[in-house]
Amino acid sequence: MTEPAELWRAAPTELRPDEDPYARFLEEVAKVSGTSARCTSAELVEEILGQISYPPTQQIALTADLGDARPVIGRALIDAGHDVYDYERIADDRETVRHLDVTVTGCLAAVAATGSIVTGGSAGRGGALVAPTHICVVEARRVVAGLADLMRLAPRLGAGSMIALQSGPSRTADIEKTLIIGVHGPKRVHVVLLDGVVTTP
Repeated sequence: MTEPAELWRAAPTELRPDEDPYARFLEEVAKVSGTSARCTSAELVEEILGQISYPPTQQIALTADLGDARPVIGRALIDAGHDVYDYERIADDRETVRHLDVTVTGCLAAVAATGSIVTGGSAGRGGALVAPTHICVVEARRVVAGLADLMRLAPRLGAGSMIALQSGPSRTADIEKTLIIGVHGPKRVHVVLLDGVVTTP
């Protein structure tokens, strides 16, 4: 019989024993209508470019939690004909933010058992939520097993005053129980599981 103190381990928000966290994470991303890819640091820029249509020119914001990868990604996007912004520089400019097509962010953590990505102050309060397409770079080392592990780690994540969990595109079924995608957030979420490190500031 399962001891009460161990019941949480059988919850759907936790990994099963000996389960591969990366495979489960990508599986859960698909279940919440997200898309995903797994790549190396050398393949990261091409993966991001492949997810952004051109033409027409896209308005793209990159968040600070991409670290040293941000200028490299930004230059490649500019060379491809897109308009690129550092998100923190435009966060208070509602007109510019309103016209964003894509945001590319890193993350503080990702939850394997739920397919959730975890963002905080370094992505800006709305960096992951303001554009129709959100591309999130998830370093493999940032994947945690389940929500219990995330809550234990939360004080050490450096999130500042805000932590947000995002599981796939925005959705609601408040009106007549009809599911609508992207009403209050991105219509498309693409997760890049990176077998490498994005150096953060």
